[in-house]
Amino acid sequence: MVDYVCGQCGRRIAQYEGRWDDPRLGLTDLRPEQLEDIVTHSAQDFTLVRVRCEACLPMPWGEPLWYN
Repeated sequence: MVDYVCGQCGRRIAQYEGRWDDPRLGLTDLRPEQLEDIVTHSAQDFTLVRVRCEACLPMPWGEPLWYN
């Protein structure tokens, strides 16, 4: 199982019931140092992926975001 959480605020973003190395997720395309930064594996076949949620994404150069 793969659990996606925001690395900044801790909000749960999504959950995937499959394995972390499923090619559809794209995690296997990351370089090892990128994986080390965002992915944590546990012994029970559980993977935590830290990304940023929409609320924590930076504002682009003072322009209003399309979803505001």
